[in-house]
Amino acid sequence: MRYSKYPSYRDSGVEWLGEIPNHWQTSRLKFLCNITTGGKDTENKVDDGIYPFYVRSQTVERINSYSFNGEAILTAGDGVGVGKVFHYVNDKFDFHQRVYMFYSFQKVAGRFLFEYIKNNFYKVALSGVAKSTVDSLRLPLIQNFMITVPPLQEQQTIANYLDKATAKIDTLIEKQTKLIARLKEKRQAVISTAVTRGLDNTVAMKDSGVDWLGEIPEAWCMSKLKYDSYIKARVGWHGLTSDELFEDGDAYAVTGSDFSGNTVNWSDCRKCTLERYKQDRFIQLQDDDLLVTKDGTIGKIIKVNKLPDIATLNGGIFVIRPLQSRYNTSYYYWLLISTVFKGFVSYYKTGSTISHLYQDTFCQMPYALPSMKEQQAIANYLHDKTSKIDTLITKSTKAIDLLKEKRTALISSAVTGKIDVREIA
Repeated sequence: MRYSKYPSYRDSGVEWLGEIPNHWQTSRLKFLCNITTGGKDTENKVDDGIYPFYVRSQTVERINSYSFNGEAILTAGDGVGVGKVFHYVNDKFDFHQRVYMFYSFQKVAGRFLFEYIKNNFYKVALSGVAKSTVDSLRLPLIQNFMITVPPLQEQQTIANYLDKATAKIDTLIEKQTKLIARLKEKRQAVISTAVTRGLDNTVAMKDSGVDWLGEIPEAWCMSKLKYDSYIKARVGWHGLTSDELFEDGDAYAVTGSDFSGNTVNWSDCRKCTLERYKQDRFIQLQDDDLLVTKDGTIGKIIKVNKLPDIATLNGGIFVIRPLQSRYNTSYYYWLLISTVFKGFVSYYKTGSTISHLYQDTFCQMPYALPSMKEQQAIANYLHDKTSKIDTLITKSTKAIDLLKEKRTALISSAVTGKIDVREIA
């Protein structure tokens, strides 16, 4: 949709704001509303509380008390939510002692001010925070933030139009989000079906004897990881401490946090000395190695396609090398990202606050083993099939990003007078 501009403009006197419609005013926030902070702490939240409890994140907690009843805007006063977390509410609620509340609006509609602040405050907030251990938003910065002030009726018209226009955009975003979820489900189903039932749905089947596997092709045999692969990890005193990891070093030291999608993020990967690299030859990485996280978030899996330099592992990761006589490495990769491995992990993982997958347990993972020829056929099929699905996921992800950019640009342009939505509204 093409939007028109206002008939005439003037300089706002604010560098980041630029020109505004000639009949609009500007004002500092402190002249348009009252500003205060809450009186509660995070520990006051109640899981099934009666009222909303606004803290310093986008997540709204619950509580059994309320300290305000009416129209207000809330934003994080410190932490990672500074300049990013905003809430509009018109009801009973309570709020955190480091959350700012704007209320008792004068000459400005609450919805208009909310959209204005949410989409423009970051332009000054993040450059004016006080750095300590976290970002901290000071009251004078908030009070002196410049606001465009159209006539009150025009503010309401803009706010009403934005509600409708952004609702349409949000609907499109939701549809793309659901499509991505369905594509990911389909991707997982395609992989799991191929590595448990093969590509020919007419072959005779037999019971695998394993709950999460079900039936498998009659010609396939059952096996375990310990029979077909080499599995090693960095353990015990060999573990690298933080002062042994450097930006520049002799060898990459891969950790679970270096996993990015289905590969290693080598540009952010820390390094260790050559001496430490040589200390454990069993975990010196090779091309086509499979890496699996065994601590914390268990089961993140990548395939090392091509090493940029010598590399080793730090704690928390298994390196797996299939025995070439029985296993195709690419097929092994698809097997490990299938529900076969996920079913095994959910059944056997141990730990309380942190989960662990022990090597002795991992080696016992059962799976169905087709012939080498069929493994290659399945690997080729899955590469082709998932590539097509991944392309669709990428397109939908880009569509969501574009819709979000459009949403932000529309709101910002409307509340700063760069476009005139009165006639459309």
